[in-house]
Amino acid sequence: MFTPPNARVAGRHVNELSAVLAALVGAPALPGARCRGRSALFDERGPTEHPDIAAQRHAQALILCGHCPALEDCRTWFDALPPSKKPAGITAGRVHCPRSPGRPRKDPRTA
Repeated sequence: MFTPPNARVAGRHVNELSAVLAALVGAPALPGARCRGRSALFDERGPTEHPDIAAQRHAQALILCGHCPALEDCRTWFDALPPSKKPAGITAGRVHCPRSPGRPRKDPRTA
């Protein structure tokens, strides 16, 4: 696998690149898709991004998806993906937030 020169070998950048490349393999062409050129609207919330900003981006993305001529094909593709391969963020008019691997966090109210 190609590793960009500025990526940390065992760090997050390589993992993110691997996830994006894996998600793109087998992605349909989706002619006329409204998301083309606007990928930042569809990304999951960044670690330093304010939740309100992410919510605004996602609302815009969902509106674009709702009027997209490729929505049906996009949903068919997304639904066929195994859970581990589904990209995080907005895809096919849906919000997808995969769970982190490992044990769930303790609820501070019950700890």
